[in-house]
Amino acid sequence: MSHAVIDLHCDSVYSLSAGRDLRLSNPGCHVDLPRLKKGRVGCQVFAAFVPSFLDPAAAFDFASEKLDLIDSFARSDPALAPVETAKDIRAVLGLGKTGILPAVENGHAIGFSPGGEQESLRRLEAFRRRGVRIMTLVHGKHLPWIASATGPGPFPRPWPGGGAGLSPFGGRVIDAMNDLGIMVDLSHSSEGAFWDVLGRSKRPVIASHSCAYALCASSRNLTDDQLKALGGSGGVAGVNFFSVFLSETCRRRMEEDCSVLVEEAEGTEEAFRRAGTSYDDPAYRSARNRADRRLAERLEGLEAPFSLVADHIEYMVKTAGEDAVALGSDFDGIFAAPRGITGCDVYPRLEEDLRRRDFSEERIEKIFSGNFLRVLEAWDR
Repeated sequence: MSHAVIDLHCDSVYSLSAGRDLRLSNPGCHVDLPRLKKGRVGCQVFAAFVPSFLDPAAAFDFASEKLDLIDSFARSDPALAPVETAKDIRAVLGLGKTGILPAVENGHAIGFSPGGEQESLRRLEAFRRRGVRIMTLVHGKHLPWIASATGPGPFPRPWPGGGAGLSPFGGRVIDAMNDLGIMVDLSHSSEGAFWDVLGRSKRPVIASHSCAYALCASSRNLTDDQLKALGGSGGVAGVNFFSVFLSETCRRRMEEDCSVLVEEAEGTEEAFRRAGTSYDDPAYRSARNRADRRLAERLEGLEAPFSLVADHIEYMVKTAGEDAVALGSDFDGIFAAPRGITGCDVYPRLEEDLRRRDFSEERIEKIFSGNFLRVLEAWDR
């Protein structure tokens, strides 16, 4: 038996922005149509990533432009289809196509500024009207209304734990997302924000691309308590395929060997932000690409064993329950995938690995698609 896959997160909008035709084979990317077919991907969530250094007034337009690219790709081939609901996805699965579900990554996209709360909420409504079903609340830097797992800013770091991760306006964002049917995504959120949001949302939430902290102590991963709470509330976590989130050895090497290069890349971003340069400006992209290449060269050979993907799935199932685990590869947003993974054609191999671990067909089906469909249905109503 083979199972269709729903992948909760990819950053392949980068490829679309660069003008790549993802209907064709693109060896330099993780996601393209030939590999979506080979990997039996029935639905791929495409995230419109919004960098935090953008001026708040420009963030919404930036996200909208990326959503335009995602929508165009979804309509570009008969083997693809735009989807919004669980019913849409089930229909696409029945036809053997790949559904493209649009998301926004980073709540900075609603362009919050003091005194502009209502305008920000109207932007959230505009995202829903154009088919957005998921918003990752924050990314690598704190926002004025929610704390990030990794970034400096107006919130303290290290996070003191428990509470104060969400401002009063942040609470209203969560309320609005519940009312609109935009799924709350807690990947990248601080632990304090996680607990605040979990206590606020009336519907089950997701962590679209996060792994288990017990196996790899990255601040981007979920602790046992978080996993148990997510499972207990009916939510799901999508396992991320980034070696630095899967392997403690890779995480330590990243932090010990590459801190200077990471700071250099962030410094490049900050310099262009102060100059008022667009994220898509060729000069910025060239400078950032040079910094990223130096980082990739330093990390050459940084590959977690392929088996660690299934290790995290297995651990998260034992901790949170088999109804709480899904897949969230983060393809095209990660520069170090596990050994042997070159893209979204990997899922049949992962399926076989899970079978060797005595995962039942029912359990595999839940992880590959069923768990996310159940949660999405809760947001469709």
